[in-house]
Amino acid sequence: MWVRALVVAVVALSCANADTVRNPTKKPGAGPLFQIRRGMWGFMDRTGRVVIKPAFLNERDFFHGLAAVEWPDGKWGYINERGKFAIPARFDEARDFIDDLAPVRIERKWGYIDTAGHVVIEPRFRAAGEFHDGLARIYVWSTTRCDQGVFTSENAPWYAFRFWEDSGLDSGGCFANEGRFGYIDKSGKVVMEPRFIVAKDFSEGMAVVRIDISSSCNFGYVDRTGRIAIALRFCQAGPFSEGLAAVETSAGGFGRKVVDIAWGFIDKTGALSIPDKYRLAGDFSEGLARVEVGSGAMGYVDRSGAVAVPARFSEAWDFSDGLAVVCDDDCVYIDHSGSPVPALSKMDASWPFSDGLAVLGIMPPQAYIDKRGRVIAPYDDGPPYPQGHATLSTAMTLQ
Repeated sequence: MWVRALVVAVVALSCANADTVRNPTKKPGAGPLFQIRRGMWGFMDRTGRVVIKPAFLNERDFFHGLAAVEWPDGKWGYINERGKFAIPARFDEARDFIDDLAPVRIERKWGYIDTAGHVVIEPRFRAAGEFHDGLARIYVWSTTRCDQGVFTSENAPWYAFRFWEDSGLDSGGCFANEGRFGYIDKSGKVVMEPRFIVAKDFSEGMAVVRIDISSSCNFGYVDRTGRIAIALRFCQAGPFSEGLAAVETSAGGFGRKVVDIAWGFIDKTGALSIPDKYRLAGDFSEGLARVEVGSGAMGYVDRSGAVAVPARFSEAWDFSDGLAVVCDDDCVYIDHSGSPVPALSKMDASWPFSDGLAVLGIMPPQAYIDKRGRVIAPYDDGPPYPQGHATLSTAMTLQ
């Protein structure tokens, strides 16, 4: 099951370098086009028709009608849904227009541009994230320790100027010394001074933060004013989703083993809404959240805490587009009742569905499928898949 563990490690990432394992699932809220790779990166529509010819070293999803793309000279810009440059490729790195503004890197500093390409927040941060709930994370540091040694902001390798979770396998082993997160608003004003050693994006008006490492169980939540809204008392904490957040209330060590693990769900007052009786808990999505019981089996609960899908899987992931990937001996797609989807029963489920399509396969060759089990088009530039066949295995035997 090591392949599935790899999915867990990268499913939340949108790696920026084409040489790393990347999550092929279209982000929630993204535009109508899907990423494809044919030697270079381009876009197709839901039918598999190539809409934007592959011509880019790298690319991201469409938001507000614009997608960040890397031109062959290594510079990033933004194209529209016709494939034309709307913002010239003049940045050293670029991210998504999640909330009207997009982070861009110019040399060793990050700032923000609007959808017209105007710089609205001057580059001055070591790393910067997209806006969520009107606020964006920023990161500051003076030195960073990488595999090659200790560097300052003047000579550090380019991959040091990212959040670690954005770099993934391409981080180069860089970890900032005394690095701290803060938050800015859309005017560029720092509304929370960089004082957090951990900070996550805002979701439903709250963000997970950690101030120091005096203990392992000191994660909590801030509101948009910077006030500690839920005390720093959790061993781990997830984002609020559908009004609830998964938190780990205890985790003790015994030798090399972690024991006394207890996960539950809190509401926005910090009170446990669903008891902390699980070994693991995920985010709520489409009214359900995955949980792991004491036996190690995984299932799903609803927002009242009632069992919606009994714990009978060795691994499970969040629901998306009405379906979820679960694994036992094999990995399949299930619906909200926990039943395998007949049309997809012969598929080795790999990635979540998004906007009607999912990608099969962790590494090339990979292909897009629809919910009827039809292979729509290749995702990457591995061996070509005949379109419209019922299963991936059938398509491969017909090559």
